[in-house]
Amino acid sequence: MTDKGMQLHIDCLACQILAGAQAVPGGTIAENPWWVADHCVGPYGLGSVVIKTRTHRENLWDLSMAESASMGPFLQQMSEAIALAMEAERVYVSLWVDQPPYHVHFVLQPRYPDHYNPQELGLKGLELQVFRTLGQPPKEAEMVEAADRIRKVWQQKFAPQASCES
Repeated sequence: MTDKGMQLHIDCLACQILAGAQAVPGGTIAENPWWVADHCVGPYGLGSVVIKTRTHRENLWDLSMAESASMGPFLQQMSEAIALAMEAERVYVSLWVDQPPYHVHFVLQPRYPDHYNPQELGLKGLELQVFRTLGQPPKEAEMVEAADRIRKVWQQKFAPQASCES
């Protein structure tokens, strides 16, 4: 159990990260009461972000109404923050929850202009995703720097602003 009383699955990487048992380079990029975003630890490219539910959910149909209602705006905000911070041309959103233990999460992958990563051969869409999957994850220092850049844009554009009281 977490300090918020949510059920954790001990063998779930997302739950381990949320509980602080596993670290992610760059830490939490953005969050709201239902979703948490951090840099993807897999080989999906520099600036790829994972958005996961705070509560262990195995399917989209298991989401609460609040989780569902907040999902779209959070995906929109994070995809724009990634595009701006990383100078990406596109941001792909994928949901592949096909390996137990299941935990709903989206991977947001930036696609860069061809000159940015010439080794990606101008690939797009699924071909780019497969190509990256066969490669190595970004270096930890690069992930930290990318997370910082994305966090800064998200905070400037989307983070709830504290109200000023006189």
